[in-house]
Formats: sequence, C-alpha cells, structure tokens
Amino acid sequence: MHRKMASLFVPLTAAPAGTLINGSAYRVPDAIGNKIFHPFGDFLLHDVGTGDGFVQAGPQDTANKLRTAPLWGLQIRSRLMHDLGSLTLNYAILRHKGEAQGIISVYVALPPASSSNLLRF
Repeated sequence: MHRKMASLFVPLTAAPAGTLINGSAYRVPDAIGNKIFHPFGDFLLHDVGTGDGFVQAGPQDTANKLRTAPLWGLQIRSRLMHDLGSLTLNYAILRHKGEAQGIISVYVALPPASSSNLLRF
C-alpha cells in the first residue's frame, strides 16, 4: 500500500469523557470518551491542485491547500470535493492534482476489479 494511503488508516482516540472542548461549550460524554475511531482521513492541508488561493490560517504557502475531509459518511454525499463539483468518486479522484498526482497514478494503474473494489469500499 502506498505510504500516504496507509496514513488514512491510522485510528484516532476521542478525548476522555468529561473533557471540555469547543471553548468549553461541549463536554465529551461517557458514550464517546476515549473511544477509538477510524475516520479514514488525515485532516491535514494538502495541495491537490484545486485550491482557491486563500491562505488557510497559516503561512502564504497554504494558499492553494485544502483540508481534506474524512472518507467516513461518503455514502451520504451526492457531491464531492471542496467545490462540490464532482458527482462520482471516480471523477473526484481523477480531479486531484499537486501532491496527489502519485496516488492518482497508482489509482489509474489499478486493474478494473481493484478500482471497483476500492470505490465500493
């Protein structure tokens, strides 16, 4: 598996129950405190070649970067990517550029059965 793709599968752990977050406006309930979850995303800024040129709360080099959304809940979205301009997963994947170009090349080279399995996943 490609190194960058593998980073999507790193589990995260919720804050401990009782922790105040969001400016102390929310207390993490027992039901989700300390739970391990798999968001299938890295929540980092990436230059995927589709940025809007706005600096993202950081230095100037963040202007064309976007914070990638996690893949969980993808099945309920009818439009994809930051601009909602992709109607299929295949098109959304192929629209990526910049840092994503290596991953796109791997995806395009997949046998049809493998790419189909990936999209179903």
